[in-house]
Amino acid sequence: MLSNSRERLREIRPVFRLWFENEKGYVFGRGAYNLLAKIQEKGSLSEATKSLGMSYRYAWGIIKRVEKRIGKTILKTHRGGRSGGGGCELTDEGYDLMRKYERYRDAVSNTLKNLEERRSKTL
Repeated sequence: MLSNSRERLREIRPVFRLWFENEKGYVFGRGAYNLLAKIQEKGSLSEATKSLGMSYRYAWGIIKRVEKRIGKTILKTHRGGRSGGGGCELTDEGYDLMRKYERYRDAVSNTLKNLEERRSKTL
């Protein structure tokens, strides 16, 4: 029975959710990060939203909410002509926010992985 109990404990692992807040509340988390990463990949908010399966309006709201909370622009848009050609790109602030999120996410993930490895040795 004891070994069965230990086996079940080994199957349990820590999980975390990371987001940034300031005095105004929520600023940036996984969803906003994924949106910016997809915009960076596609070069277009419209293409990014199609790829992520979210509405353009919802995505635009995420961008505007982040910008309002940090007081900086994270996305620069380019208007297209009659035949299209518009697009967008991240500003330096947008890139910085993504890199900061990645650093924290990776640090927490690595810390949890190391703790889990030590824990599994004691079980």
